[in-house]
Amino acid sequence: MIHKILVTKKALFFLGGAAAAIIGSKALKSETSRKLCVKGLAAGMKLRDEAIETLHNIKEEAADIYHDAKKKAKETE
Repeated sequence: MIHKILVTKKALFFLGGAAAAIIGSKALKSETSRKLCVKGLAAGMKLRDEAIETLHNIKEEAADIYHDAKKKAKETE
């Protein structure tokens, strides 16, 4: 009895996975989904570039603060 239930569940999972793959393949080939993916990828790339620029600015500010502090420390010696 349990064996039949497990076999049935596995078969249903397999069929569900196959159906999802077929539907996903059709959806990804449509022009609308392509435009949506391109738009999302472009937004992600823009966000990444902005994050890199912000990180670079933070590093520059930290280096400036470090050099100012080092200069101040030498003056107080």
